[in-house]
Amino acid sequence: MTAHTEVRDYVIWSKHLHGDLRLPARIEALEAGETIELEVDGVAGTWRKMDQGKDGRPTPGIRPLGSAQAFWRDLYRSRRGAVVTVSLTAEREGARRAAVLFPALGRTAEERQAALEALLAMQGQGWRSDGSGFDRDEAHDR
Repeated sequence: MTAHTEVRDYVIWSKHLHGDLRLPARIEALEAGETIELEVDGVAGTWRKMDQGKDGRPTPGIRPLGSAQAFWRDLYRSRRGAVVTVSLTAEREGARRAAVLFPALGRTAEERQAALEALLAMQGQGWRSDGSGFDRDEAHDR
């Protein structure tokens, strides 16, 4: 599976991959947080599927991790607009999907309730006001 994309962002969007359509389909099939081993312009690295959007829809992009991130950022700075090849690395092709590096945030009712209780437990800590108002000139001794 070899595709081509233009270097135009800090991530690779599956809709910008052209050539072999199996690669964008494989990327879109990944779960949020799942990783994939890709070779970009001859450099192998790990890429992570982006998290879901705020509205719950999947984000169709992957972002580089580790050494792939440093390589992609250098590529973005020096060759923005250039077309590069993207393919699955030979040793990983056909292998099962990599484990999720960052598990999804808690979505159960019990986890949400526990988070709310932890937030409310911090009530009354920190800065307090005596309630008296002042204007900007008084605050800055003008």
